[in-house]
Amino acid sequence: MALIEEKRLAIIIAAKEEFIEHGFTKANMDRVCASAGVSKRTLYRHFKSKEVLFESILAIIKSSVDEKNHYPFDAHKSLTEQLTAITRNEVEILYKTYGIPFTRVVMAEFLRQPEMAQQIITKLYRSHVLAKWFEEAQQANAIQHIDSALLSNTYSSLFNGLFLWPFVFNMKPLPSSEEIEQKIEHLVFVISSTCEASIQR
Repeated sequence: MALIEEKRLAIIIAAKEEFIEHGFTKANMDRVCASAGVSKRTLYRHFKSKEVLFESILAIIKSSVDEKNHYPFDAHKSLTEQLTAITRNEVEILYKTYGIPFTRVVMAEFLRQPEMAQQIITKLYRSHVLAKWFEEAQQANAIQHIDSALLSNTYSSLFNGLFLWPFVFNMKPLPSSEEIEQKIEHLVFVISSTCEASIQR
């Protein structure tokens, strides 16, 4: 890795920890520079503002997520099997790739600056990969022909209610592996019961 890329990565890592510890508003670029071992001039050469740095962290995480959450529909597997695998992967992305501590920072900043939230969401989250999975399942006549965006939003609402919001806002400890599996089973049951086509499979 070239030195310039090493410095950029060091800034990203240091900034993420700074945002987690102090929040966006109180994050200090001098501390980021000290932690990353770079000058302030170097930091601003890579990132012209704290907002750009914050957005860059989100973009890097999103890129990492995109590599992990490609879900083609498989007509040879049951809905339950596929939805279970998808949900397990989504939980891993939430807890290990994003991380609840950084997610709290993101949510707090989005609430403080809704216009910034909308800009970032528009850039980074234009579509949900599950909508495509639902569309492919419909094309295979595996589920009812319900609006795929509505199905995807329903899934996301249930997922966030089980795995995200209680731990972001109520500061609850993360669920155990057994609790995660129970929640996954419940989510999959609700979604599959809602959308499974009444056809012979």
